[in-house]
Amino acid sequence: MKIGLALGAGAARGWAHIGIIRALQKSGVKVDVVAGCSIGAYVGAAFASGKLDELEAWANTLTEWQVFKLLGVGFRRGGLASGQKVFDKLKEDFCAPTFEEMNIPFACVATDLYSGKEVVFNSGEIGDAIQASCAIPALFSPVDHNGRWLVDGAVVNPVPVNQCRQMGADFVIAVNLSADFRPRLIETYEKEHEESQKKTDEMLDKASDGFIKKWFSADAKQSKKTPPSIVGVMSSSLEILQARVTRSRLAGEPPDILIEPQLNDVGILEFHRAIEIGAKGSQAVERLAQQIAYQMNLIETH
Repeated sequence: MKIGLALGAGAARGWAHIGIIRALQKSGVKVDVVAGCSIGAYVGAAFASGKLDELEAWANTLTEWQVFKLLGVGFRRGGLASGQKVFDKLKEDFCAPTFEEMNIPFACVATDLYSGKEVVFNSGEIGDAIQASCAIPALFSPVDHNGRWLVDGAVVNPVPVNQCRQMGADFVIAVNLSADFRPRLIETYEKEHEESQKKTDEMLDKASDGFIKKWFSADAKQSKKTPPSIVGVMSSSLEILQARVTRSRLAGEPPDILIEPQLNDVGILEFHRAIEIGAKGSQAVERLAQQIAYQMNLIETH
């Protein structure tokens, strides 16, 4: 039986993937193929390359100030940040140079900005693949690849279960980092989401030395209730879009096991909370331990 692992999008919440992979390994699950989207592609590439230890060690040492520097916030065409240092770090220290040199078959997805089609990377040089998959619209600039402008795969396929199936997986474990946007949870977590968006605004503002606040935030004097900044609107809108697309895709292409860590209090740029977020991922697997064990045993006996 071939087991596939589909790692979903979610920016900083994606550090939960590390805890999830660790917990799955501890429970005896051997992953045979990996597919990732956005941060899921970033972590998935390191895992498939046999360098998850190195990625985890680096992520666990990140401070808020280091995240600011890595983002590279500034006024540029196509996005508010470059994130180039983050992608260079992956290529240099955490990832094999080509898909063929990885220890585990791996694929990642991006989106063609103009056609809206899903773009799949699964062979050749890693090159722009991970950066394209992670190119969050308006935050990071689109990636020019073979004459096409590519953005975050989460626009069309946030949790690429289908790619695991196409790589031959008989049993797929998927990780959805957007479960907190389900309608029944909105009232419960509304304040937490609002607070996480404020933290995202504040982080970008600090990273840009006030650039975001000066040019992209609302003027509190204009209204008794200050509307969200353009960054807040962008990130919240993308999260809502991602959550809805995820529900639709998972309904049509359901995994055998769906892991949904509780991450409602995590801002999309809080990469400095890797240890805490990773622990939340591990806890999500622990909650499903009996179900995972039962289904794995059921399949192995047939």
